[in-house]
Amino acid sequence: MQHLKNLKKYTPDDEYSLFLMKEHSAEFFISEDGRDWYKSQADFLPDTLKIAYDEAGIIRSISKDVSSIYPRGFSVVEVDITKANKSVDIFGGWVFDNGEIKPRQYSQEELRAQAEEKKSELLSAAAVAIAPLQDAVDEEMATAEEITMLSEWKKYRVKVMRVDTKKPEWPTPPGS
Repeated sequence: MQHLKNLKKYTPDDEYSLFLMKEHSAEFFISEDGRDWYKSQADFLPDTLKIAYDEAGIIRSISKDVSSIYPRGFSVVEVDITKANKSVDIFGGWVFDNGEIKPRQYSQEELRAQAEEKKSELLSAAAVAIAPLQDAVDEEMATAEEITMLSEWKKYRVKVMRVDTKKPEWPTPPGS
């Protein structure tokens, strides 16, 4: 199984590569042990999964076709295709660590940032729900049901606003 670590952009010294760089803006990459990315692609097996991961081990690209991976700043490793590996994605929730693919363990700071993002999204969704209900009330056109829903959405928005993102406990939106 191949493993090219810390692929960085470099300039090869052969004429053809220099021509490709000049005429076609081709980029060339080399691993920390001096292996050229394009020359090494032939060493990867066709029936394996190729994983590109960043310096923190976070998986950023997955493909069976090694040539479809843009490796700049990443390490690329091939692993067997297993049932467990088929559930891996590139959205930041998986890492390659000590030869294994594992769910990412988020730091407290990362978890708080995720909670802040969710809080912002929930507040925006509440504002969208409240606006037309508030318009109906302001124009004295609201039904009893709309007045009730407006009150429920406003209470929900206040509860979301008060969520402590260090230990988030999310309220249930109205109508759920």
